[in-house]
Amino acid sequence: MSDDAVNNPHDRFVRRFLGEIDQVRQLVLWRLPPEVVAELDLDTIAPAKQSFVDQTLRESLSDLVFEVALAGGGEALVVLLFEHKSSPDAMTSFQVLRYIFGVLDQRQRDSLPLRCVIPIVLYHGVRPWNVARSLPELIDAPASLQPYVPSFTMPLIDLSCCTDEELRTESLFFAYMSLLKYIGRDELPERLPELLRLFRRLLPPATGLASLETILRYLVSGTDRVTRDQLRTAVADALRIEGENLMPTIAEQWLKEGIEKGVQAGVEKGEWIGRIRTLQEVLSRKVDSVELLMSLQVSELQQLAGDLSEALPKEGR
Repeated sequence: MSDDAVNNPHDRFVRRFLGEIDQVRQLVLWRLPPEVVAELDLDTIAPAKQSFVDQTLRESLSDLVFEVALAGGGEALVVLLFEHKSSPDAMTSFQVLRYIFGVLDQRQRDSLPLRCVIPIVLYHGVRPWNVARSLPELIDAPASLQPYVPSFTMPLIDLSCCTDEELRTESLFFAYMSLLKYIGRDELPERLPELLRLFRRLLPPATGLASLETILRYLVSGTDRVTRDQLRTAVADALRIEGENLMPTIAEQWLKEGIEKGVQAGVEKGEWIGRIRTLQEVLSRKVDSVELLMSLQVSELQQLAGDLSEALPKEGR
């Protein structure tokens, strides 16, 4: 994918939770019609072995592809496309059609039989999707020419239209959906404590630590609706120990490891700060305060120390 797509916090977050097959299965069960689900053997869902997206399409689609066998034999392809634009995009149905063609074209090139492709578009913008979902809506043609327009309607999950009651189900999948729904909304600070407590209860012990870290990173990089102080307060509330003799939970372990990492980072910063202040004294320059230098990233401290070293007379290096 392009660097922009890979670095997009929404894309990273969705890739992370859809990396769990159970969540993919839940997504299919939740939004595909029952008669379609009945045709699929959901126990066989697995990531596709290759990408079907060309370079141009990679700029707008996440290239999340899963294969699933048919309940009665044969196979189908379930294609999950995550749309993370801040507003509805009328051209998405055309992009999805190109994606489907890419899947089928690759199978034909590999001498494989053509199979059904089921696209699922997950949209989490603040405003409801109010633009085209089908090609006939995009192509302006008189009624007599409509039979020549490809008839394709894009299946869409519009989280903005999902009620809180629907998403409040005690389920890890619906916790992820709720976070996606509120990540760009003003109500996020109000909803955040409840969401974090829900994640704490539901995250499985084996992978909970990594999942919680992903969630918190997403909250830091994926929204401007919550301040660092609000996030810190919500996390402290969610991680609060409820009894003196309780075993540490996954969340408390994450906090402990986070503190330890912070201490290690502080030690590393301290070493660079000491070196910088020494170099500034040797060069008879203004010596920056420790407080000022502590506000910089380690990489910035390293760069500053390198610049000061370059300024030293050769014999003094």
